Amino acid sequence: MQPVSSQSQLLRRARCSGPFRRESVARPVRCAARRPVLQRHALNAVARMNVKESKSGAEFPLAQRFWEGDKEYRCLGASMRAKQILMIKAQVYAVALYVEAELAAKELGIRDRGGFFETDGDFCSALTDGAFNKTLVFTMLRDLEGQQFSDAVNDKLGPRMQLTGDTASLETFKSFFEGQKLSKGTQVMCLWTKAGDLEVVLLDAAAAAADLQRIAPKNRLHSEGFCRA
Repeated sequence: MQPVSSQSQLLRRARCSGPFRRESVARPVRCAARRPVLQRHALNAVARMNVKESKSGAEFPLAQRFWEGDKEYRCLGASMRAKQILMIKAQVYAVALYVEAELAAKELGIRDRGGFFETDGDFCSALTDGAFNKTLVFTMLRDLEGQQFSDAVNDKLGPRMQLTGDTASLETFKSFFEGQKLSKGTQVMCLWTKAGDLEVVLLDAAAAAADLQRIAPKNRLHSEGFCRA
């Protein structure tokens, strides 16, 4: 995924929305009894915010809750994959990265203050190594066969998994998409837990607005190496 913001912007996004932080400083609440009400208003406003992928226009909620972890996740950015078909560059899917906001902000903040972020690669490594759950959310921008999606993943990750000797995990991942139809608007969610499990959920366009906290993933594999790849 290409960087969509500066490192400092991503750190602020992981913590909380800038305007609400400034508002709390500029206008201190006189009555403590009103604080929970104002906090709820702020949280509701954040819940309505979206991160927009610039090329495709696909939108992802800034704040989201998934089936793993009892805390809010924040979207750090979005990107888009396109494929050249004859003379046309066709949009295939948009993808967004989510992290557990509170844990990520704490860990990345410590690294930032320690001067560990000299390059974008350092920041990407910190996200990969971070002791917090991470989720990739793919939104299909055109109709695809499940095999087309898994073949694209295989093209990218196959050589890496051969080096690690864990091609079995890649084959397990590909099996999740056998016989699947990924119509436009379908979402594929890949949640990497701190325990090293990858949980995969497929939601068609009609179910994309489902309560994600109630989902019980049926597709799961355990491979730290595959998750890191």
